[in-house]
Amino acid sequence: MSMLSPEIDPPAGQIGGRKADRAYEYLKRAILLRRLEPDQQLLEQTLAGEFACSQGTVREALLRLGEDGLVERRGYQGTFVTGTSLAEAAEMVRVRLSIERSVARSLAETGVEHDKAAIEAILAAMDTAHAAGDLYLCSQLDRQFHARLATSAGMGLLAPILRRCALHIHRFTLGGLEVPREFFQESGIGDEHRELLAELTSGSAPRAEAAVTAHLARVLTRWSPSLIAATRDAFDTRKT
Repeated sequence: MSMLSPEIDPPAGQIGGRKADRAYEYLKRAILLRRLEPDQQLLEQTLAGEFACSQGTVREALLRLGEDGLVERRGYQGTFVTGTSLAEAAEMVRVRLSIERSVARSLAETGVEHDKAAIEAILAAMDTAHAAGDLYLCSQLDRQFHARLATSAGMGLLAPILRRCALHIHRFTLGGLEVPREFFQESGIGDEHRELLAELTSGSAPRAEAAVTAHLARVLTRWSPSLIAATRDAFDTRKT
């Protein structure tokens, strides 16, 4: 039985780049959109056949997914898809919010003029992905946007932590399906992030911090009622 899904595009052999990169991106998308379920075993031989590549190539992709925390090797049993629990996602929200607030305060002072072209390119790509209805790509670009802001703020060492937290938060929200995915089309992700950027570069640190806090709270409220309920205390502005 095939481990790959026709709903995840593109299948093996139909995209450019190294085969290991293609396999990695395909499987990452499948895991975040829950086409591959937690505890599902990923068989190297089967995947190699479906990706038309060697088992070594599949193994490289699985190692990268393991670094992301999306799969784990269980001794001699093989490689399995991991899960992101509500408790883990909630802690990642708290870590992410702490970093985002620091980034916001810094950007209020420095601005992003030196990095404006790269940030605008990400926003334009968000518009295209949203118009195409590609929820996964939008989530990927969202992670790029927020990590880029951290780098722009002179906090590049925190960008990988921010990416990791956002990845598993997205996995919990996109894979949890607490709301219909059609709801995604009700808002323009590019415009939302342009509005956030305007607030972050307003010159007011309190205003910037409040904006990024409200942004994340709004996203979680939209996508995961259980996660926003579990992290309500982190968004209490009286504690910031």
